[in-house]
Amino acid sequence: MVHLSVAQELLDSGFKVSDLPQFYLGCISPDAIHMRKNSDKMQKGETHLIPEGKKWKDVDEKDYTSFMLNFIRANENRTNTDFLWGYGIHILTDMYWVKQVYEKHLENYQKDPSPVHDLRPAYYNDTDILDQMLYNEKSWRKDVWDYLTAADCFDFLDLLTTDEIRLWKERTLRWFDVKDFQNNTIRYITKSDIDTFISACSKTLWRDISN
Repeated sequence: MVHLSVAQELLDSGFKVSDLPQFYLGCISPDAIHMRKNSDKMQKGETHLIPEGKKWKDVDEKDYTSFMLNFIRANENRTNTDFLWGYGIHILTDMYWVKQVYEKHLENYQKDPSPVHDLRPAYYNDTDILDQMLYNEKSWRKDVWDYLTAADCFDFLDLLTTDEIRLWKERTLRWFDVKDFQNNTIRYITKSDIDTFISACSKTLWRDISN
């Protein structure tokens, strides 16, 4: 929902898209690597185009944004352009997320004298609850789900297969129907953190895309 929220704010800012189903599908598809059997961090790094040997926290924002925009423009004639833009926006959002939200989560967790979970479960506890909140509150969510439902899947460059993208789309569409986190408590990331990030990230991406 964070990725789709950033995408929606870009559209509201004036980002032009002719094929909304493909744009929204692109916005979720880098994570389709999770549908690959025995996928690992290296393969996720490949589909997210993370520079070899680096982590997001080590990447220079300006240099990587230039790389991503060049990647999009270099591949516009090889695949659906709106899917490609959605894909790139997802990855740039991930880069900023790690620097602005995840690192704060990590700091807050490390300061907690008695954490109730290990680091990874604690992170997904908070993000899953916040994702559910976004899902429940966004007035555009039904339209986006309709667009995703209508989106055709295909092999994406040499990064993902049709089946991987299709399975991830199907998982996304039903995820909030089967998950229920209402009885859990957020500890390290707040709703305000998420709202602030979505607004700031979309403004930064709009500035970079528009230049």
